[in-house]
Amino acid sequence: MSELNVAIVGSGLIATKKHIPAFRRLGSEATLTTICDVDPDSAQGAANRFDISSAYTDLGELLSQEKPDLVDICTPPKTHSDLAIQAIEGGAHVLIEKPMAMDVEECNEIVEAAEQNGRKVCVAHSDLFYPPFLQAQERIENGDIGEFKGMRIFLSTPTDYMTSQEDHWAHELPGGVIGESGPHVVYLTLPFINPVQEVRAYGLKNMSYPWSKYEDYRVDLVGEDTASTITCIYTTDQWDAQVDIWGTEGMLKLDLELMTLTDHGRPSLDSWQLAGSGLSQSLQTIGDTIQTGAQVLLGRYQKTHDLLIEQFVDSIHRDTGSPVPAEEGREAVRVMNLIVKKLGEENTSETKKEKVDKK
Repeated sequence: MSELNVAIVGSGLIATKKHIPAFRRLGSEATLTTICDVDPDSAQGAANRFDISSAYTDLGELLSQEKPDLVDICTPPKTHSDLAIQAIEGGAHVLIEKPMAMDVEECNEIVEAAEQNGRKVCVAHSDLFYPPFLQAQERIENGDIGEFKGMRIFLSTPTDYMTSQEDHWAHELPGGVIGESGPHVVYLTLPFINPVQEVRAYGLKNMSYPWSKYEDYRVDLVGEDTASTITCIYTTDQWDAQVDIWGTEGMLKLDLELMTLTDHGRPSLDSWQLAGSGLSQSLQTIGDTIQTGAQVLLGRYQKTHDLLIEQFVDSIHRDTGSPVPAEEGREAVRVMNLIVKKLGEENTSETKKEKVDKK
């Protein structure tokens, strides 16, 4: 098995906190040899910090000089398509941070380039690799909760992470900050509801940041006979990521940050049933938390980006399917575009209502 030479494009938070550490933990399977960023000081600073041998400000020059096997794109979404196609045509497989691109047309161009050049594409839908989410998928496939009937996702991103920062690139995305974190809730829905046939969405503007479109989003993704109800808030100082999944014979509750999966186990409101349900959920939560803590202490804990990148590198070595193929990335972009469209329609209707009220 030959070692893969890896180049990373972008030296911001997602690259330095997630991707670079994940590649460094891979050992001999892949080596991060070079980094590229339009800001030369940022590129060289990251190279020095992580002992990366070379730094560039131009991807074309990097591809010509370094000839990487894999290019990891960690730049703002509006740059993804051009960079991915350039890397593919330069002979590299590509890993693309979410969202895959700005629209379906750009995704199609990436897919076409990959097919024509025989290269693999992986989209960094990292939350799919949370252990409780993987366990929930397995249990649903095994019929543990009967027939799948729906899900709810709650995502809280602290205000100071993006919303209060006037110069954050997420404010330039269609729909506002949901364009940065919204893809997570979309791709978490798609394993259970695909295709999404209808989208309902509205945003609430309730904070005093003029550069922020909305800070409270409510979304319904509707399939043939099921739906995912989503709440994304940016109005508190708290992180939270929870998923509830229900079927005809049970419910599962996931905390993606505590890494816990619990059975709801409450088919009646009998006092003994309630007490048993509460005790069971507490014990399951404690057990999962202890297990995660033990893995951390023993150095065996793998973060979601670690698992994603490890599997993508393995798929290149073994010439197997990408863990998150371009087609999945494209579908997530399609649904996100529908959400943004609905938010725009909602904003237009609010403007019309204001005019009517003033009259």
